Amino acid sequence: MKYLKIIGIILLVIVVGLVIFIIYTPGKKMTFNPGPEFEYAGFSNVKNGQYDRYREYILLKDGTRIAVTYMVPNNRGNKDFPTILLYSPYTSSLVVPGMTLAQRIASKYYIGKWGPVYDAISLRTLNALTSNGYAVALADMRGTGSSTGHSGPFDPVFIDDAEEILAWIANQPWSDDRIGMIGQSYLGWSQFAAASTQSPYLKCIAPEMIFYNLYEEAIRPGGIYAQEWTTEYSKGTVELNNRNLWNSSYDIPSYPSEPVIDEDGDGKRYDEVPILKENDLQSYAADIVYADGNKREGSAYIALTKEHEKNIWPREAARRTIFLDDTLDYFGKDVKFSDNSVDFLISKLKETRIPVLLTGGFFDGFSRGIVQSFANLQETNPVYLFMTPRFHIPVNLSYEYYKLFKYKNIYPDQLLSLQLQFFDKYLKEIDSGLDTKPPVRIFTAFDDWKYYNSWPPAAAQAIKYHFGSNNSLANETSEDSTYAYKVDFTHSSAYNEIRTNPQLMYIWNDSIMIRNEHDKKCLIFETQVLTHDITITGHPIANLLISSDQANADVYVYLSDVDSAGVVYYVTEGKLRAGWHRLFENNESVDGLYDVKPELPWHSYKKEHYDPAPFDNGAIVNLKFALKPHAWKFRKGHKIRLSIAGADHINYEFNPEISPDNNIESCKPTTLFIHTGKTHDSYLELPVIK
Repeated sequence: MKYLKIIGIILLVIVVGLVIFIIYTPGKKMTFNPGPEFEYAGFSNVKNGQYDRYREYILLKDGTRIAVTYMVPNNRGNKDFPTILLYSPYTSSLVVPGMTLAQRIASKYYIGKWGPVYDAISLRTLNALTSNGYAVALADMRGTGSSTGHSGPFDPVFIDDAEEILAWIANQPWSDDRIGMIGQSYLGWSQFAAASTQSPYLKCIAPEMIFYNLYEEAIRPGGIYAQEWTTEYSKGTVELNNRNLWNSSYDIPSYPSEPVIDEDGDGKRYDEVPILKENDLQSYAADIVYADGNKREGSAYIALTKEHEKNIWPREAARRTIFLDDTLDYFGKDVKFSDNSVDFLISKLKETRIPVLLTGGFFDGFSRGIVQSFANLQETNPVYLFMTPRFHIPVNLSYEYYKLFKYKNIYPDQLLSLQLQFFDKYLKEIDSGLDTKPPVRIFTAFDDWKYYNSWPPAAAQAIKYHFGSNNSLANETSEDSTYAYKVDFTHSSAYNEIRTNPQLMYIWNDSIMIRNEHDKKCLIFETQVLTHDITITGHPIANLLISSDQANADVYVYLSDVDSAGVVYYVTEGKLRAGWHRLFENNESVDGLYDVKPELPWHSYKKEHYDPAPFDNGAIVNLKFALKPHAWKFRKGHKIRLSIAGADHINYEFNPEISPDNNIESCKPTTLFIHTGKTHDSYLELPVIK
């Protein structure tokens, strides 16, 4: 009996100790492994939970209330702090319904938070910033999260709102009125939008993974409607999210926003979210039940969620944007996407010369956008470029590509290191060592880190590989010939079981894109076995001389690396609807506001310049267009391949001249004729590093 009591006491002490530990633990200790290329002293300061968290509303001049969460370092004393802002349409502070006690205990142990409330920022980033003396603010755009009002995608009202939000932050007692911004994708656009206000408080921005031209990169690449991307992104990411519904089945799960108002006064806000059924789109249409069993009369949370129903959803706006210069009706206002695209907004940044840190991924749908933004800011602004072979999500390199490229160290830590160095330099005026290396930092596939002073790199030389006899790619032109390719409309750039590709940016990618089966449905040209390594860095160009037995057609090209075993690795791609074959001065894309760089082929995409029947009367049409940029080493013993297709089933619409109802069963049999030789010189141009 005595021993049982002793054992009981020991067990009680252990249980009590565990409870105390779990309650007070700040989470597992954070360690960082950026590698020698990205070492930074700021990592030595990082501890979990060194901040106090607050949530409230910012009241705008027109009465709209913007939900904001802010974290202020808790070692404040009499100090004020520079602030890092994330301005988001995706719910910046959220509630995860249905968490069990075990899940909450695990959350507390691993990351130092009980849940069910979480903020849409990496805890590593949050802790690194607050530990290094930065306040962090997360704001929901109007019509999103727990903000009131309604809006449309890339609404110009977001720009006006940003100016008020920046002023509000600057005037808080914990702020030293110096603000930087961070975030990827739409949060990248919001940084350009905020910077275009030329607010005196915004000192620097660090956009990640965002387009330069919205139409060309997101809605209609090559003038062809990206139907799968725009539809699924809108349904699975935006519409569910801003209806404050719960759906964890998507690669980017949707959760309801954390309320701002504690309506029942119990000290908790998350219980103002009604009890939801996962994946139930009618959650807010049925009888509303709360965890405490009480009904709320006139719930502010339900009211603002219903306001969001007035939003114009992205898929609606995208379907209505057929031409670059189309005008949309936004609640009685005429809006053109082109006016609020990054390429236009950049003109305001060039005036203020605000510092910019740009992060992109060569396998991202917006890879061209990030490098083109750099190219157009590099002559006027302090600007830095960080590019690796990553996808839109995860916010990391895919595991399989880590192995394939023998990528060393941890990508998120490398990115965070650069961001800390950038903010320390431009918000705190610390000599962070950011400029000890050239401004362009690029991981070249199979060839490690490379540093350049400009984009495209001055060392890149345009080398042509002409289409020749026996489906060859060669440095010399051959005799004239014509290749007939019967379009296989079942061809799709969907890779592996997850059926992803770089444009489907809502899908979590963790697989290598192999084109062996895809290329069986394509026309192929390739080099002889390489006798030496060839490294490219920049924008490959396809120059095709084409005719067809149909009046119009779409052309897709895929650049690949064929290894000695015959495995075909996807490198990059480009596409163009033949109706857009005419080339125009690329400065027209921004109405001549500045000299657009680099000098890539530009096809206008304006309504007056579209040719609905370019192949009439047997015409041979020159299609010249840029592929997405990449940095890749084709190794000795491999071959360089270019594959040509006439469709990307599911992902892109069919050409309306070939399938008016956009149905594969309705596609007219189509043959493309590729003309090669000295008379009609079809070629692939590669930016080769000499």
